[in-house]
Amino acid sequence: MGQIWGAFEQRVGHTVDDSTIYRLLHRHGWRKLMPRPRHPKADEQVREQFKKTFPHRWKQRSPRERQEMSGKSLIMAQDEGCFGRISRAKRGFAPPGVRPHALTQVVREYLYAYAAVERALGQMVSLILPEASTVMMNRFLEEVSRVFSTHFVVMQVDGAGWHRANDLVIPENIRLIPQPAYSPELNPVEHIWDELREKYFHNRCFPSLECVTEALCQGLTALAENSERLRSLTNFPHLSVRC
Repeated sequence: MGQIWGAFEQRVGHTVDDSTIYRLLHRHGWRKLMPRPRHPKADEQVREQFKKTFPHRWKQRSPRERQEMSGKSLIMAQDEGCFGRISRAKRGFAPPGVRPHALTQVVREYLYAYAAVERALGQMVSLILPEASTVMMNRFLEEVSRVFSTHFVVMQVDGAGWHRANDLVIPENIRLIPQPAYSPELNPVEHIWDELREKYFHNRCFPSLECVTEALCQGLTALAENSERLRSLTNFPHLSVRC
């Protein structure tokens, strides 16, 4: 609020009490919000172009794909989330006069959740794997291909090295479409990671990596069983494509 306060005093030419600024903000309906993060190298024009052209790019299939998968296409988004034993205190509710305590630690043990979500159906495929690598991505794509074996899957992915490696084996019924660089906000799976960290990792300290896995399994299972919640979290307009 300091910058607003200073700018207001400069405009009116005299000092004012901070209560004046609060009343002014309240009168105009201003709220204190957490800003949406954006990478300094992100290109707004490229992001907007991606959202506009995505509905057409998924249709670029070979004649064989069109014949075998006609009417059975799915639009999915995929990402990996890192979860581990490093914990930090986060905001929480408490009664007046009480300052809560939260256990924190820095233990550098991690694992990765791989997830792909289909927004329209509210379906998700996920695996918990030990690392983010081409080998693990191959394993995950095999799982998605198996679960949706009767469908042609168009999958939005970010520019991670294991999504474009020479050793990546992409199943015949999957096509990957890369999203623009430095644009995680275009991927709805990021909302799934936020949901898991808030509901299952908030102010928790894990004694082992096995406990992290257990909490992650609980969260992923709960989301997979709640189609309405998944649709709510991942309802990105550019993925609203009729197949």
